[in-house]
Amino acid sequence: MNADKNLLKFLDSIKELVICYGYKGLTNDLQPIKYCDSDFTDDRESFKSIYGYVFKFTGGPINWKSKRAFIIALSTLKAKIDVFTKGIQEVFWIINLFKKLERSISRFIVFYSDN
Repeated sequence: MNADKNLLKFLDSIKELVICYGYKGLTNDLQPIKYCDSDFTDDRESFKSIYGYVFKFTGGPINWKSKRAFIIALSTLKAKIDVFTKGIQEVFWIINLFKKLERSISRFIVFYSDN
């Protein structure tokens, strides 16, 4: 019951925040864009990497995640490969989403990363 009250309090505090999407490009030139990053063993308690990504479409996010890795990466390269692999998995999800919406992706999905 306490969690319900906290959720309602939180939702009430953010009711004026919105995600904005552009209207240009909704009929042609559909191009999702992905940004990703990983942080090698920044968590000093578990020594697990943290990764995150966001897919944007028409200026607003449609899919995002930030999470501590399941296993300990032994190198920065392994951490970078892990976040890239997760991104590829999400690309398939995005492609299937657009297929279900009966919208074709007319341009390549762009990945941006500092890796």
